[in-house]
Amino acid sequence: MPFPIVISFYTKDTFYQLEVQNLIASCEKFGIICNIEAISSFGSWEVNCAYKPFFIHKKLQELKQPVLWVDADAAFKKKPEELPVFAKDFAVRINADIPIDHPSRVMSGTVYANYTAGADSLLRLWAKRSQEEINRVGRKEEFWDQISLRDALYCEENSAAFDTLPHSYTRIVDHRGDLQSAEEPIIEHYQASRRYKKII
Repeated sequence: MPFPIVISFYTKDTFYQLEVQNLIASCEKFGIICNIEAISSFGSWEVNCAYKPFFIHKKLQELKQPVLWVDADAAFKKKPEELPVFAKDFAVRINADIPIDHPSRVMSGTVYANYTAGADSLLRLWAKRSQEEINRVGRKEEFWDQISLRDALYCEENSAAFDTLPHSYTRIVDHRGDLQSAEEPIIEHYQASRRYKKII
């Protein structure tokens, strides 16, 4: 079974079109097939993030095979191998040592989606939760797509078989806990949103 196709998008005419070059170059270096698209901004960093589940669902239907979403500001550091978790419908980094209702319970920088009915259903749930939250009247909290994904994963409607990706697939470059981990990174995330989200 081949490694999933790596997918991502970046917003045109923003710094992300420079950031994504590292991801593309790392895929080429390790012989990883990638399918990365430029999109026009929807008007804000938050709304662009809310598009993620819609985009993953769209690519899954187009490619008709498993996909691995990787944020545009990340890069492969080692050649990845097929994981047992790829037999599931869906996989994402889950921090099982923190409560389910914590904002960082789920980290959505790297997301695996199989070409299955279960993944299709879960992506639709994630998209629905994202749309509801981004449009919620009176919302004051910053929108994070990982929170809407967490809510979709743990809701009663979800019937998808999911599991956790190794932390090495979503290693945050300046996260103290990640830096102290003995696990060698496969994919490193640089979280450019900290620098750019206010200007998009």
